[in-house]
Amino acid sequence: MSELPWTPDFDVWPIYNQAEHLKHAAEALEVTWPDGRTSRHHALLLRENSPDPATIHPKAREMCVSPCGIAADLAITGAEILANGAVEVRFSDGTASAYHPGWLRGTAWFGEEEPSPPVLWRGEELAEPLTFDGPEALENPRVFLQWLEALRDFGVARLRGLPQQDGLLEQIVTRIGPVRESNFGRQYVLEIKDDPDSQAFTPDKLLQHIDMPTRETPHGLQFLYTRDNTTAGGEGIYVDAYRVAEDMREEEPEHFQSLVTDVWEYSNRARGSDYRAQGPVVETDAKGRITGVRYNTFLRAPLKAPLEVQARAYKAYRSFCGRAQDPRYEMVFRYEPGDLLAFDNRRALHGRAGYDAKGGTRFIEGIYSDRDDLHSRIRTLQRQLRAEAEQEAQQ
Repeated sequence: MSELPWTPDFDVWPIYNQAEHLKHAAEALEVTWPDGRTSRHHALLLRENSPDPATIHPKAREMCVSPCGIAADLAITGAEILANGAVEVRFSDGTASAYHPGWLRGTAWFGEEEPSPPVLWRGEELAEPLTFDGPEALENPRVFLQWLEALRDFGVARLRGLPQQDGLLEQIVTRIGPVRESNFGRQYVLEIKDDPDSQAFTPDKLLQHIDMPTRETPHGLQFLYTRDNTTAGGEGIYVDAYRVAEDMREEEPEHFQSLVTDVWEYSNRARGSDYRAQGPVVETDAKGRITGVRYNTFLRAPLKAPLEVQARAYKAYRSFCGRAQDPRYEMVFRYEPGDLLAFDNRRALHGRAGYDAKGGTRFIEGIYSDRDDLHSRIRTLQRQLRAEAEQEAQQ
């Protein structure tokens, strides 16, 4: 059997189903698969994804043609299943393109696909973050992937037992994606400052919040690496804001509506910078699914709105705040040396108990990154593991 055609991407497309029967009209190709399912593929979609170097760059795997570079009246003139299982399609512009059956099946539409929902939790149900062995995760891509998937699904996940090593935090984060800097620098240390530019740099209690609500797009991920901690107190306090919001959607629909429509402004209070951004407390997509939160009680600017909006918005905000500080929702745990805690800064509210700064030492490093990088790394690791499985199957 000859080699299958390459695909217009770098993904791996296992062949679980070979094309069984083809039917074509000028506008579309119809494929029947062994499991009885049928897919339809528009002529323009097929043509602009043709795996030939004039259409798709063979190294970059990006399109080389403009949509307007393909004739609007392009038609399919023929189609057949080749001996190697590829599907060849012939077009009215004289092009004949062979498509990988795994790609053709994997990119087909079989009805609306709902993304996997996040795993919602309350502290009374999930006492600590899902935890993975740190050294093993750094050596085993499967364990590293499990950690990332837990972070994606739960909004918080932990590596434990990491060595005390300068630069290790950045090494791990950049295995996921680029560091996203902030006004606190590329990396920061949660230390006590004589002239703090954030309450985080004091030993005081911190109410649950997200960082950087003052940015147009708040930083998506935060990583805290505990190098040392012998102080009393200072436990991390985490809350699943998605769980809080979904409970309010069901139990307090009027307040939930305010959270997704009324706009608050946030401003940082530093002497050397003046970041400001606006947004609702709860962000949703076109289908009403929660996609993020913008919540920070101590960085809110005065609400400029009609009095009736102020009254409505404050009631909703106070209700959200009450739940966020309710022990039923809180996940409380101690930062232990060697722990690397990762959390979704636009979902997992984080806070801290006050601690005795004179009763020991506390050394926690922090870095920000973004959720896009997390999802990209998950997909590339999954692709890598699929490729390894394919190679093993062929041996």
